[in-house]
Amino acid sequence: MELLEKDKEFLKEYEETETPIEKILSYITAFSFIIFILILILALLESEFCIDQKIINILGYIFAICGFNLFFSFPLLALFIIPIKTRNFCKTHSISKQEFKSRYNTLMNLNTMFYIPLLQRFCRLNPDAKSTQIELIKKWYNIDNNIISDYVIDKEYSEEENDNAVNQLKTKDLGEKKTFINRLFQLVILEDGIHNDEWKLMMQLIAQLEFNKNYVNYFKERYESLRTEFDEYEKRSGSSEHKYLYSLKEYYATLGLEENATDEEVRRAYHELALQHHPDLPKNADRTEECEKMMMKINEAYEKLRSKS
Repeated sequence: MELLEKDKEFLKEYEETETPIEKILSYITAFSFIIFILILILALLESEFCIDQKIINILGYIFAICGFNLFFSFPLLALFIIPIKTRNFCKTHSISKQEFKSRYNTLMNLNTMFYIPLLQRFCRLNPDAKSTQIELIKKWYNIDNNIISDYVIDKEYSEEENDNAVNQLKTKDLGEKKTFINRLFQLVILEDGIHNDEWKLMMQLIAQLEFNKNYVNYFKERYESLRTEFDEYEKRSGSSEHKYLYSLKEYYATLGLEENATDEEVRRAYHELALQHHPDLPKNADRTEECEKMMMKINEAYEKLRSKS
């Protein structure tokens, strides 16, 4: 994935940030490495050069010192030099270490985040929910806010990049694919629910990922209540074979309606209640179990009232 020019510059500036200690350590490391290799070559060719034993002993000490330098240079770099370098960079650019760490790690790993084009594809269908989308994605993947805005919300991806993301997702195990689809649904249900274009795109992706019939039905049953509209053939597709476990009056009451309510009023009430109680809505994160039970009642009432006609 191609980084934006400002992010290439950000990484370049950091790589070019050098402390005096880092410079000294780099010289010592390079010098030690050269001497280490030369002494190793001399040791291998000792018989040919007929080197005096005292010289061999001296070279042995130097060899040990160089090896010691090489062995400890990398831990020193990780434990002392990089923190100093990071602190200097953060001070120069007026950002916190936490902000720097989040941005740097994200930029370094951006090419491995195959799912970003798919997140962007669904986020752009719901532009009014931008701030909530950013918060959800940050929670799921621990990505810096600015990175989410630049790469997930605002950047455009080609069809080829979208296809590559789908193909990568197909190689993942069932649990990971299911989790990702649920997350995409959570992005599109924000604000006012799932519009037809969003629903059709989700169903297309589910088909591309080759979920079996049971999982397709699971996604439909879980999220259909949050749809804002249906095609005509879908409106007429309700089954008439259901037995009523309760009276129709109780089903109407569950949806907050009178018994003379029209089919359109039933559908609208169903959708509005789902927008209040669906367990996947961010606002219901602390009452998931309660919402699961509530949605079971709402779904049952809707199915029974839809099938009566």
